[in-house]
Amino acid sequence: MRAGCQETPCNIRNLCGELQKLGCDQDPSWLAILLFVRNLLRPFTIFDDSHKKKLQEYVFSELARRDPSAAHRAQMLAGLEQLLVDHLPMAAVKEQLATEQAASRSLARSITDFLEETLASEQERSTLVGAFGRETMDTLDGGDEPAVIIPRLRQLVVGMLAHYREEAQAWERKVQQLEKVIQVDPLLAPLHNRRSLEDHLCGAIARAEISGEPLAAMMIDVDNFKTAINDAFGHVVGDDVLRTLAKIIDAHATRHGWFAARFGGDELVLVCNIPGSQAQFHADAIRLAVQHYEFVPRIEGRLSEKPVRFTVSIGVAEHVSGMSAAELIGAADAAMYQVKTSGRNNVAQFEPSPA
Repeated sequence: MRAGCQETPCNIRNLCGELQKLGCDQDPSWLAILLFVRNLLRPFTIFDDSHKKKLQEYVFSELARRDPSAAHRAQMLAGLEQLLVDHLPMAAVKEQLATEQAASRSLARSITDFLEETLASEQERSTLVGAFGRETMDTLDGGDEPAVIIPRLRQLVVGMLAHYREEAQAWERKVQQLEKVIQVDPLLAPLHNRRSLEDHLCGAIARAEISGEPLAAMMIDVDNFKTAINDAFGHVVGDDVLRTLAKIIDAHATRHGWFAARFGGDELVLVCNIPGSQAQFHADAIRLAVQHYEFVPRIEGRLSEKPVRFTVSIGVAEHVSGMSAAELIGAADAAMYQVKTSGRNNVAQFEPSPA
């Protein structure tokens, strides 16, 4: 049976004839399954050739059993479904969901700890206030002269205020830590997440509209990330590549006081308070830093003998008056895809269409 041929009435009759030889011609479901693995599977890009072959071999081996029963068909469909689910992209989806669930659990634990510490602090404050009240009354009931009582009361008040000051500073640090947990991407920390990016862009654009100061955004995407990294080395190495890229971008953001975030997948965004021409210059510096970086992956617990090199395509867009956050990101994204279609590993600046 030739995979990928055009289905004509003659071809259908031939397939039915082959199914008849196998004793599976009475149920049209067998024909549907055969057409799926023989013809319809071919154009699916989420399956590589080796996996398509594995699916076809499985179905053909089951057909060779010459068992047309409904029970056998149900068993074969269950096996086919399992093979589809176990396919690498599906596994990647499950892995991503597991990562997000782990991040959610970590955030939930942080919030729970925060609330528990809040309750403990409330109890400690109640205890402190009670102790302060008892010590104050003991001082007043001691029968000493006012010249003795006043310094003692002052000491009690100063001690309690100092305790509250230290506690307030500790709580300020805890709040900052919790905010950081909520705002950063779980995989690429310290890069911010998309929600934080949207909030930052709205504020940055509002300030730029008032002050007239420049604002630009870069959209950074790893070239051939799926085929050259994930498919070739696995998703664990793919995550490490993204972490490496995040460190390079975060170094630039920290040096210049910019805002770096993960937009989604292997797309990262850098928001800069500089004109588009300067942003393009810095984008090319980032591109070169990535191009010359020798990333040594750890595969099955051992460092690879050969480094992996990867490149990025970067689109730059400058904010113009009236442009929304979504429009600014969309312009940077359009410029990035312009690079993708013209050879990759380059930088392009968005040029708006003439009015």
